[in-house]
Amino acid sequence: MRFSILIMIVIWAHPALATNGYFMIGYGAKAIGVGGAGVAFPQDRLAGAVNPAGMALVPGGYDAGLRVITAIREASIDCRGIGACDAVVEDRSARDLFVVPNFGWSRHLSDGIAIGVTVYGNGGINTTYGRALFDEAGARILGGVPGTPGFPGDGKLGVDFSQVFIAPSLAWRIHPAHTIGISPIMAVQRFSIRGLESFARLSKDPSSVSNRATDYELGGGVRVGWIAELHTRVRIGAQYTSRIWIGRSTKYNGLLAGNGELDAPPQWSVGLSWDAMPRLTIVFDFQRILWDSVDAISNPGPTAAELAGTITPARLLGASGGIGFGWIDQSIFKLGARYRCNDRLTLRAGWNHGSSQIPNRETLFNTISPATTNDNVALGGSWRFVGGSELSLTYMHAFKKTNRDRSTALFGAAARNSIYENMIDVSWSKDF
Repeated sequence: MRFSILIMIVIWAHPALATNGYFMIGYGAKAIGVGGAGVAFPQDRLAGAVNPAGMALVPGGYDAGLRVITAIREASIDCRGIGACDAVVEDRSARDLFVVPNFGWSRHLSDGIAIGVTVYGNGGINTTYGRALFDEAGARILGGVPGTPGFPGDGKLGVDFSQVFIAPSLAWRIHPAHTIGISPIMAVQRFSIRGLESFARLSKDPSSVSNRATDYELGGGVRVGWIAELHTRVRIGAQYTSRIWIGRSTKYNGLLAGNGELDAPPQWSVGLSWDAMPRLTIVFDFQRILWDSVDAISNPGPTAAELAGTITPARLLGASGGIGFGWIDQSIFKLGARYRCNDRLTLRAGWNHGSSQIPNRETLFNTISPATTNDNVALGGSWRFVGGSELSLTYMHAFKKTNRDRSTALFGAAARNSIYENMIDVSWSKDF
């Protein structure tokens, strides 16, 4: 009963803001504390969200956590000097605070076999602008001013997108130095968007582009992983997560390429953990997210000619080759350290760097989804109580990142958006 309640809480939670594209950098306070590195360094039962093989290398028990995120997002379209426009259309996203729970559980069936389940928010994007930035910029260029008929003075612009993954795991220590694991992944996806009415003329289905309430879809995929002990002080690991196939959106099939197809992209990672000293462990992961495999995410955004009305049927919004958000594949580096001060207190520090998956040339259409942060730092620690319970707390900061572009924005107007984040993760763990 408690498990089913937690699943519903996660599904109905506010969309998570993320720092590696729309993925989280890690899952749980312990993983975030080392920059998200965990492929070869499982620390708790949330390991199933990164590498299911890790479930056999942590004690049986459970972890329940909560992530609190503040995300500051700003956007502007500078159309001054174009047509009749004499102002910068800008706004700050109104909703800054997001709360996301997570949960992990495992049990050892024998010395070498463990089962478990991890429930977590994979990530997401949210913006809530109080001005219809696209519509207002277009209206000003054509001579409209606030208060005149048809001027979009009370419009809204934003997206509400989140994914929840439920990943049962089976891990097997097939050799004293080798462990493998597998997790079938069940996904629940939520998506809604508003404020894109001005793009309906570029769609194969103009009635299914914007303002159609929230769409929920189910999906699934699989994750496999491996961890090997090269030395008593050195472990390596690898994982591959397949494409998560999500049902087509029936409400936004006129916006998303492929008739409403918005799958989660495949991704893979490799990792290393090194016990540099008896109390100090250094960890490193490299991750590659293949955004290019999902057309709705990776197809190029609108060109200046297309925005002006010159567009082929193949490039219409919703078509298989239609306008997308222009994301490219992303490389992510995660580096962290864990230091055990004593049997009770453990400290962690981490750094996470992701390449930019949104090129500057795609700034305009990504005004609603500024998932552009590159560098993140984290500090945290854990306190273990008598009896096996443990409380973990981590703070992470994502440094401000700004995208700018003039080449493809409205009639040459300059588009800009920025984001920075602060995050606190708290987890309660209990070993069986």
